[in-house]
Amino acid sequence: MTASMWPLSLFRHDDRIESREVLLYVSLGEPTELMTRDAALALARSRGLNLIAERAEGATELPFCFIGKVSLPLRWERPPEPGPSAGLDENLWFEAHCGGRDLLTGAGHTFPGRMSAWCPQKGIGYNVSLSEMGEMSEQARYFIAGFLAGNEPGPPDNDDADADAEAADLAAWRAATGRFRRTGLWFGRWRTCEQCGCVLLPDTAANLCWEHAEPPK
Repeated sequence: MTASMWPLSLFRHDDRIESREVLLYVSLGEPTELMTRDAALALARSRGLNLIAERAEGATELPFCFIGKVSLPLRWERPPEPGPSAGLDENLWFEAHCGGRDLLTGAGHTFPGRMSAWCPQKGIGYNVSLSEMGEMSEQARYFIAGFLAGNEPGPPDNDDADADAEAADLAAWRAATGRFRRTGLWFGRWRTCEQCGCVLLPDTAANLCWEHAEPPK
């Protein structure tokens, strides 16, 4: 599963660096030196700058730090947001419900498996899953295969379960991710079969399990 972006609340600098010792890049790109945090902070202040931890809190026991400028209050940089049609690749087309050819543009950032797309005819962006697409280009097919492989949800975390329960969870996960790679659907919520009451896999929004669902026409 892909890692999440760190929130700004985990940014650490100066006295907010909790470790008593740090590995300091005296100059970026140069080897680090082990020193106390206070000594590193004194060096930074002698230059009129700040001591900055390179990674988020908890990422390493002994933080790597560098000397740089910190503006308070903390804020992210604010580059202009790209328009919805920026960076379009005409090779990543697929046949959409509208009957035209829409273009894949990246991740949907909603449910796993959802991709963002652009409709040139209507000039709008939207999210789509593999199961909603018709014919597509070879480039789009490979793009989707790589996207779903990287977007695949990880196995259940069931360290406290007994062996039988763990085996059942893993079997269900393999079945769910197998269908996910074919459909791109993953809802991640609890549902049960209306007929037999079994717990449905998280990649389906159906009301019936595979055994009791009507066969496709």
